Amino acid sequence: MDHRVVTQTLDLERRFIEPVVKAVLHTILFHRYFGNVSPRDTCILGSIQYTSVDNTDVQRQVDERVDELMQSLALTGDSKSQISLYFTETKPRRAWFSKSEEEICWEEWIIHINCTVSKSPTEVGQLQASAEDQAKRAIFRVIQEMDKHKDHIPLIASKQ
Repeated sequence: MDHRVVTQTLDLERRFIEPVVKAVLHTILFHRYFGNVSPRDTCILGSIQYTSVDNTDVQRQVDERVDELMQSLALTGDSKSQISLYFTETKPRRAWFSKSEEEICWEEWIIHINCTVSKSPTEVGQLQASAEDQAKRAIFRVIQEMDKHKDHIPLIASKQ
């Protein structure tokens, strides 16, 4: 089975990358988290609200990955990077005399980030407005994609 790949590109000033990428990742995880979910509402950039899974392990994992992303971006000039999120299921693999398991990816999200560094304090307001617009569009696109495409999601099997 081929897995579904969704890509997004964000063109952001460095100071807005962390909150926007976290919002997008948390939105994806909230919609794909299997099990009981406690929602947590978060506000970024003063006006954008998104819902995430209220789970310390999920929060920590997202924080760590976004920190790694931020470290990969140049501090002084424009740079590019990406962050990917994979969803997999474990299936048994049978060989002649052994049994093992394999991870099969059923969905992948790739977020391309084009980072700019503001040279002028007068640009900040314009860059924040752009970041807010991109955050809204990215979160809305996640929700649309989740709503449209569900056939590739594996069934949840109980382990009894």
